[in-house]
Amino acid sequence: MPQIYAGVLRSSLIAGIIAMLVPVADTALGQTFIACEPYGGKGDVKAFLENELRFPPEDLARDVKGESVLIFTVTREGKVTDLRVWRSLTPECDREALRLAALVRWHPGLMSGVPVDAEHYLKVPFNARRYHKQHAAGVRCPAEADRPPADPDPGIHSYTDLDTNAAPIIPGGLAGIDRYFAENMTYPPDAAKRDIQGVVELEFVVERSGNVSNLWAVRDLGGGCGEEAKKVIRSICWTPAVKNGLRVRSVLRVTLTFKLVTRTH
Repeated sequence: MPQIYAGVLRSSLIAGIIAMLVPVADTALGQTFIACEPYGGKGDVKAFLENELRFPPEDLARDVKGESVLIFTVTREGKVTDLRVWRSLTPECDREALRLAALVRWHPGLMSGVPVDAEHYLKVPFNARRYHKQHAAGVRCPAEADRPPADPDPGIHSYTDLDTNAAPIIPGGLAGIDRYFAENMTYPPDAAKRDIQGVVELEFVVERSGNVSNLWAVRDLGGGCGEEAKKVIRSICWTPAVKNGLRVRSVLRVTLTFKLVTRTH
């Protein structure tokens, strides 16, 4: 059996965990352990949980507030196994937390730079009053009435395996990404000051809901360019990919160009 490393603090210290995901470094025996990291980091996971959460109706009516805490293993290949509830909130909230956690992609933990199987934790927050407030103005990416039904399989498909690819709901669709980015981005001040220009490459999953998840910069320029590129992509609603007549999860990569414009007087 392969060794499984602890990626977070033990149960006796759970009350002291402030961050949603808690990486630790273990220098025992002269080896450095870097905990598992979700694609896109903690900020992306937080946004994903808020956008995709389906609050159980009975718990919503009871104004439930709290967290389901999950435990699982991220294998050296980045797969999630043995996903289970560690600290329960309600049975219905726990089921929803498990559904959401199964959709998060992970980079494996590293022991002295080598991928290893590692145990990790995830807090999934439930706040009925906050949920009511967020949804009072409607869902950010409403489902279209003519969309096909969703495939219950959470597997992620590539563009070569689809009937129709996911498409952004913007003028021009995928072909309009460059123009949409140019019109909606704000050049990061640090990047402009340092004359940073070039291409940022992003990878993300378009969920069956049309929301974006697991968003991370495969190639970054620094100076805040990666964060600005992710902000713009998160602002877009998408038409999900379709396979065999069903909405499915799909992975996409886009390249976004940062180019300073020289103004002449």
